[in-house]
Amino acid sequence: MNCREYSFIFSVVESEISDVVSALFHTILLHRTLPTLDFKGGAVSYNSYLGICDVDCNNLDLTYVCINSNQLIEKVSTSVTAFVEAIHRDSCSTNNSEVRGAINLEFVVHRKGCWLGPEASVWERWIVNVILKTTDANDKDHRSQLTSQLSDELRTILEHFNSPSAYAPSLGSSQAETEHIIDFSMCGISPYRFNINHFTNSCQSRSGVSVTMRRIFKDVRL
Repeated sequence: MNCREYSFIFSVVESEISDVVSALFHTILLHRTLPTLDFKGGAVSYNSYLGICDVDCNNLDLTYVCINSNQLIEKVSTSVTAFVEAIHRDSCSTNNSEVRGAINLEFVVHRKGCWLGPEASVWERWIVNVILKTTDANDKDHRSQLTSQLSDELRTILEHFNSPSAYAPSLGSSQAETEHIIDFSMCGISPYRFNINHFTNSCQSRSGVSVTMRRIFKDVRL
């Protein structure tokens, strides 16, 4: 399966990382999440609707929309917090003159694998590269430029999902034929299966980072 990749690069201070990554990932997930699915007579339909909510960024003058699901929000928040903490640890190290990191949102298909369990095949990957700045967190010019850049990238994401080139795997005619691409564990929603991984100067997330992720991170450092 071919994997489609999209990447962003942001220069940020530490307090802005969570806002930037959360806004991007939740905007993507808004278009990669379905309501509760119902399978009858070999056809699939929705038996609920997606609730959404507005989220105001803590440190940027920007509001984005996310799926109103505590489980989904918590899953994203946990991964983003781990990434911010990894960046912070690197920033406290005297061995790193410049702190960089990358966090990616991968949509996967679970294929039957060997005795170790199913293998995850990535069909879409969104990568957010960050470069930690030493700019004063109260620098209005920097914050204004970052807000403008983030707004532009969010519009780019929306345009992508509204274009004919946007792709998603086809759903099966039953839950058993669909659970390899849809996560049915979250109440009231059916997101496409996804993983979130991160990589910084000195460490990688426990769930691991793909070879492609390492290559992209290396390229950004050049």
